[in-house]
Amino acid sequence: MKSPFKFLDSYDKNDSKIFFGRDDEIEKLYEMVFQTNLILLYGQSGTGKTSLIKCGLANRFKDTDWYDMYIRRRDNLNKSLWRSLNQAAETPLEEGMELKDAIYSLYLDYMKPIYLIFDQFEEIFILGSKEEQLTFFKSLKGLISEEIPVTVILSMREEYIALLYPHEQIITTLFNKRLRIEPMSYNNLNKVVKGTCEAFEIDIEEENETILKIINNISDGSSVQLSYLQVYLDKLFREAAAQKGIDVE
Repeated sequence: MKSPFKFLDSYDKNDSKIFFGRDDEIEKLYEMVFQTNLILLYGQSGTGKTSLIKCGLANRFKDTDWYDMYIRRRDNLNKSLWRSLNQAAETPLEEGMELKDAIYSLYLDYMKPIYLIFDQFEEIFILGSKEEQLTFFKSLKGLISEEIPVTVILSMREEYIALLYPHEQIITTLFNKRLRIEPMSYNNLNKVVKGTCEAFEIDIEEENETILKIINNISDGSSVQLSYLQVYLDKLFREAAAQKGIDVE
């Protein structure tokens, strides 16, 4: 038997039927992408920012309405961006071309608006050099100042937000459209546990009391990290399965 819980993995587009508790945030983000071509998405670690985009936002679009690209820094954010563009391009990109021209070429390849999603964007400040940061923000300015069907989403942990301020001199609209992902309320955490269990036909004895106990057991007193919740639910599921002699992958 396979565990139904995500453990440390983020939700993706195929998980729409088991993604609960973020309806308001999905709607706000979806509205925002039609208002601007640059969005700052931030929140505490474990609030589910990646899942909100990959599952929540992704399922608001038809496949013909967006071409989404998820980019992590790895060794260098600028190099990672160009690697992703070259891999996705049907028409080979010319060496030395500007970012805006590469994105427009990609748009012509797929005839879909391009969504560049920079996941864990704080890594450019934690691991990147000043030169890497400057190169990125200058390229980004050149991209978003053009009339190109592209939307950029910078997703990052909120404790690094202050490191963005020096770059506001380059991109004056950097903070114009931003969305903070709050830790989930008890009511929404309840929806996550109850909805997931219902989706996989898992019975919970004394449901309300048990769910409250689960939430309290992993709460730090003020919030619950969703990744911790998934790990804890996976642990409980495996323990229950073992008691019944069932092996879980």
